[in-house]
Amino acid sequence: MSILYVTQPDAVLSKNAEAFKIALKQEDGAWVKHSVAAQTVEQVVLMGNPQITGDALVYALELGMPVHYLSCFGKYLGSALPAYSRNGQLRLAQYAAYYDSAKRLEIVKTIVMGKIHNQYTVLYRHAQKENPLKSRKQLVKEQTTLDEVRGVEGLAAREYFACWSAMLEEQWSFNGRTRRPPLDEVNALLGFAYGLLQVQVTAAVHMAGLDPYIGYLHEVTRGQPAMVLDLMEEFRPLIADNLILSVISHKEIKPDDFTETFGAYRLSETGRKKFLTAWERKMNDEFKHPTFGYRCHYRRAIELQARLLSRHLQEQVPYKPLAPR
Repeated sequence: MSILYVTQPDAVLSKNAEAFKIALKQEDGAWVKHSVAAQTVEQVVLMGNPQITGDALVYALELGMPVHYLSCFGKYLGSALPAYSRNGQLRLAQYAAYYDSAKRLEIVKTIVMGKIHNQYTVLYRHAQKENPLKSRKQLVKEQTTLDEVRGVEGLAAREYFACWSAMLEEQWSFNGRTRRPPLDEVNALLGFAYGLLQVQVTAAVHMAGLDPYIGYLHEVTRGQPAMVLDLMEEFRPLIADNLILSVISHKEIKPDDFTETFGAYRLSETGRKKFLTAWERKMNDEFKHPTFGYRCHYRRAIELQARLLSRHLQEQVPYKPLAPR
């Protein structure tokens, strides 16, 4: 099973029998049509402003296939999702944990320690062994409030990204994390990769039956999918950051794969295609799962983490963030 990415703004995704049909407009104004068997597609990602017909959208949902929307920058905008899980007991357990301050703090500490551990591993593997993140992980354990843990998480993030410039070659400018807009090519890659990651985690949260808007580390008051953002944290360094550093070091993505408008950077059409190819390769990479002991790919691992958190909420089985060796 694969993900169908539609990135051309003028593209039209429609349904034809048991297949999706993609019409792509060429430079001379002609249209080229491609057919993709629906049985081979797991999810659909529409990037920029392509169109999808009503028949195609309904067919995707009938097949249990989510349809995700990203901006041309890769920012996650929303999803059309199949019917929700009917596991009401899980939802009640999720809400109860939110109102239980001690349990919520325990979950938040676990999430943040997992993220910092994976950030430290990224730096260690790129010869940045002298960094303070190892001690930040221990510092998380000593905190007694949510805000204190968030403070350590924010400090660790700044220290983590401060090490990135030493891992990049001279032609790559990076002076820290900037989001709206991304002020350099590396930040454009980070935003794009995190948008793709949010697509995967959103689908996993939905499959597990969790409420995407009730999380523990991220606040629920801003209308953001807090549970999705919570589960993303351990995977940001593990999947997105590792991939970005890899495609840069192997010169799969180069500075001329970006466009700049009024100081805001984004991947060009060619750059997006290159990165999506690398992203799918990364998501299909197999590794030995440290909890279950069998080999799985990263897309499956994201779903497993959502289900492990569900078990923790319902059955008190300890939740362990994914931290492959």
